[in-house]
Amino acid sequence: MKRSRKRAVVACAAIALAWLGWRGLRASAGAPYDALADSSWTESTRVLARDGRLLGERPSPEGLRGRTTKLGDVSPRLVAATIVSEDRRFRSHDGIDRPSLVRAFASWVRRGRVISGGSTITQQLVKRLDHQGRSRPKTIANKLREMARAQNLEARADKDTLLEAYFNHIDYGHGWVGPEAAARGYFGVPARDLSLAQAALLAVLPRAPSALDPYRHRERAVMRQRALLESMRAHGDVSKEDLDRALGEELVLRDRSSPALMAPHLVLASAKAIRRSSAPREIATTIDFDLQRDVEALVKSHALRLAQRDASTAAVVIVDNATGDVLARVGSADWEDAKIAGAVDLVRARRQPGSTLKPFVYAKAFERGVSPMEMLADVPTDYGGSSATWSPENFDGTFVGPVSAREALAGSLNVPAVRLAGDLGAKELVATLRDVGLALPEGHERYGLSIALGSGEATPLELAEAYVTLARGGEHVALRTLSTDPAATPRAVLDPSAVAAVADALADPIARVRGLRTRGPFDLGFPVAVKTGTSTAFRDAWTAGFTRERTVVVWVGNATGAATNRLTGAVGAGPLFADAMKRAMSALPAGASRAPLYAPGLLDEVEVCPLSGQRSGPACTDHVRRMFPHGRAPNHACAIHQLASPREAAGREPRWRCDAGGAQRIVVLPAPYRGWLAERPLGAPGADVGGLPWLLASSVPGCAAPIAEEPRVVISAPRDGSVLEADRHGRSHDAVDVAAETRGLAPDATLEVVVDGKVAMALPSPYRGRVAVGRGDHLVEVRPRDARIAAIVGRAQISVR
Repeated sequence: MKRSRKRAVVACAAIALAWLGWRGLRASAGAPYDALADSSWTESTRVLARDGRLLGERPSPEGLRGRTTKLGDVSPRLVAATIVSEDRRFRSHDGIDRPSLVRAFASWVRRGRVISGGSTITQQLVKRLDHQGRSRPKTIANKLREMARAQNLEARADKDTLLEAYFNHIDYGHGWVGPEAAARGYFGVPARDLSLAQAALLAVLPRAPSALDPYRHRERAVMRQRALLESMRAHGDVSKEDLDRALGEELVLRDRSSPALMAPHLVLASAKAIRRSSAPREIATTIDFDLQRDVEALVKSHALRLAQRDASTAAVVIVDNATGDVLARVGSADWEDAKIAGAVDLVRARRQPGSTLKPFVYAKAFERGVSPMEMLADVPTDYGGSSATWSPENFDGTFVGPVSAREALAGSLNVPAVRLAGDLGAKELVATLRDVGLALPEGHERYGLSIALGSGEATPLELAEAYVTLARGGEHVALRTLSTDPAATPRAVLDPSAVAAVADALADPIARVRGLRTRGPFDLGFPVAVKTGTSTAFRDAWTAGFTRERTVVVWVGNATGAATNRLTGAVGAGPLFADAMKRAMSALPAGASRAPLYAPGLLDEVEVCPLSGQRSGPACTDHVRRMFPHGRAPNHACAIHQLASPREAAGREPRWRCDAGGAQRIVVLPAPYRGWLAERPLGAPGADVGGLPWLLASSVPGCAAPIAEEPRVVISAPRDGSVLEADRHGRSHDAVDVAAETRGLAPDATLEVVVDGKVAMALPSPYRGRVAVGRGDHLVEVRPRDARIAAIVGRAQISVR
């Protein structure tokens, strides 16, 4: 009796000590409550296109690809299957499942080692939170501490909070943490849409993700899945009909190969930045998924062509002008190719932009009052002091003499651009370039007037921002790549009419011919303003341009800065630009119409002399209709075309074309042309229509005053500079309507139409007819059929495409 009482006392004392010990352990163990919502170590960074499609995913530093999910977004089938598989009494215990613990202890006694089987969902959660998924030795001490922390956690959090945390930290294999990542990874469906069969398969994976990997051990995984389904039926969790349907369902696994990484430079940069912050792990961008995919393919398709000219890579930026959203950005031809330094994000690389900065020089000059048709002197000119002079030259080393501002811009002549930059001053020009989006970190003294030719540096993103300013009529807006960033506030930085005049020049395919020697690859079937650029030693080839809706910038070269094989902007970047712009415009929203390059009313159309840019005078041999900023059209008549008698032409015999009164037509140029004209024979034909002699005023002292009226033919159709589209079947126009008027000729005089130097047809009064033409550029002339009649010939340069 005494012995029984003593045993009872010892037992009670042991229980009391165990209870006190357990209380002490719980008090010292704490609980990982604050870590419940921390999934940063499991979550991957997902970068999404503007429509939510995945551009790319980067694993967490631990190599995991988790996706945090609310419990309400998890299929109830998966919740039920997981509880049956892992912890049937989860809803009723306090963190420790004592019956399971007793079974596990008995098994340990029989086998002499710790085996699994007693861990509750809460204990598994504690283990994941404490060690961030890393394994730890299975010892009794570790197990006791895990149980104590589990009970402490249960005392502070409700069951749904614990279950949600468990789901968001549990590993389903292949780095997929959480039901959302697993459901999309294995089956390509959201966690809420899992079928019973799919849910049961996922529920068995956490116990042994590698051993039950359905890709490598399908039979083993399916056997465990079926056993779980039978257990759920035995405990009344599913009906027999649901069980039969689940057992009969074929499990179709998604291809486990990683999807192609799109916009890789953006994805990698975003993932890197977000790991250093507490920002959400899902990044929404402004990128258009389909456009990005297609432009990446375009860059690859042009790579072989570029490689033949020693250019190994390219970069492209496409922007929505209405919002400043970047719709596509390609940083290299192949981001995985180390030979071309493909990992370098070239849309952020600083390069010399060449002539792509000229439009901003002209925009500012037009704003200051320079006319788009103002005659500029493209002649040798020295800049700088006595110790150092700089003499800019054109790309081909030649000079053209007098040229209109718009043609100098479209033809990318260097001396006129520097001349205008000199009038503006380097300080104001650099300030303007900064206003439109270029960083230009150095002082304006560092750049000087050569900034007009692209001596500074810019990234393709900066240049795109600058060209968006042109597309928006002089209104600057910062570019945006993340859709979560607030929309930038637009700011007017350039005069809208001046910018419209720039766009009109850059979109003129005929004016562009002077610089490109051809129309280039820019006949796209819709108006587009384009400017090319080539840097020193052919290191960088650029093409930048815009429609009203989209801006595209293309850079071509080598990431190392090595020179290409004389690759120019038009030849190198131009074809890729053309393909990218056509693709960008094809993606306009359904029903959207292509808007003109500039708003109506910004420009006025006026008939002027093509050489002087003034109103055509009686001595002018030609006239064209050109656009001018509203209210700033020229008012004065041309003064450089003059009439002189033969005997006053430096004693030479008459050999120039005369009017009916015997007066000679000449071009009298001002003093800045003295040195350039001195290298030409006196009275040599100039480059204007008709080949008139270009002279200094001092060479012709007896020039007569202009006469009142002389015979003239004026073409009213087709208009000079017209671009005619092919018919709807893709064929060129069979014929073009021609209409003309006469001044100073007999009412019944017969005219003739000349196309590209060949007489095409007679044109009697009332001077209406149709003339056959083919695809390409054509010069249409209408003149008196009687060669004895001296008259000003009507001319129109047209293009059929």
